[in-house]
Amino acid sequence: MRLSRGNIIAGVALQAGRSFTEGDWLVIDNRHAEVLEINWRSTRLRTIDDISIEIPNREIARQTIVNLNRPQRKHAMRIPVVLDYSAPPTRAKDVLWHAVSNANGVCAEPRPKVFLKSFGDSGIEYDIKFWMEDQRQYSEVCDAIRTNVWYGLHRYGIRIPYPTRTVQLDRPARDKQQEAQSAARIILRQQPLFKCLSDDQLDALLPRGRVVHFGRDEKLIQQGDNGDSMFILVAGEANVVVERNGVARRVASLGAGECFGEMSLLTGERRSATVIAQTDCEVVEIAKPILATSLKEHPELLKQLSELLAKRQMENEGVLSADSSDTRFKAQETKYAAGFLDKLRGFFKL
Repeated sequence: MRLSRGNIIAGVALQAGRSFTEGDWLVIDNRHAEVLEINWRSTRLRTIDDISIEIPNREIARQTIVNLNRPQRKHAMRIPVVLDYSAPPTRAKDVLWHAVSNANGVCAEPRPKVFLKSFGDSGIEYDIKFWMEDQRQYSEVCDAIRTNVWYGLHRYGIRIPYPTRTVQLDRPARDKQQEAQSAARIILRQQPLFKCLSDDQLDALLPRGRVVHFGRDEKLIQQGDNGDSMFILVAGEANVVVERNGVARRVASLGAGECFGEMSLLTGERRSATVIAQTDCEVVEIAKPILATSLKEHPELLKQLSELLAKRQMENEGVLSADSSDTRFKAQETKYAAGFLDKLRGFFKL
């Protein structure tokens, strides 16, 4: 009877103070739980795993309660990550920020933040801070962030360190990289813009490319960003999305064997679309310095590429339906080729 009276008094105090109400998410006794009901004797909660628990009000009144939904439902959460000491902190924080910013369920505002927390025994400890509104999605959001983190770290060669008490011997997976580059060579050979490259030139170009991986729903390129590389999709599927007047629309799908981003690589134009991985994707990225090296070694490629770019421009304008022997057609094509040649020389500083 004394315990019951204590619960009732505590229940009155809780309801009068209104430190939490039905629907609020609390951190209590190291558990995240949603308030379902507050009565005079006890408070009924439901955990993220849909387990219902009932706690006497007297016991709740003795604990420190964190209300995740006060003063507003949008609240910050944190995920710790430990990375290898060899990774420069600025690079590591950029990769982690990109991973959390592209995770579903993370609020765009306030923007996520990444902090260098401490220097541990095995590696540098970082803290990812992000905001979310629906605590029910906590597990899914954390999963999306951690998945993006893995792919981002893998792309940039940043290690998640093993404990210092172990000895880890790694050998580079050359066979896998060579396999991806061989597939990219076959793909690139089918692309009209690169048919002018000889087998020897392709063999010199592709080993300099970088084999990278993207996870499902990650953005491979972003519309409007500066572009100085192209991608050869070796495995996986991706969607091409174009945003106009604030409305995003899927305009194409890409599969293994296709290339994208080549116009930005050749002319420095901003990305005209966003490419989002629909499945896990493996790509070979050819960056501007790599192609610049090949162009310096083979300057005759400049003229061939400019002529191919001019032909593509004519195709986009529907001009190729005209008689190819028409002098006006030839004059326009020559003009475009000269313009692209100047662009290529300027962009690659040749």
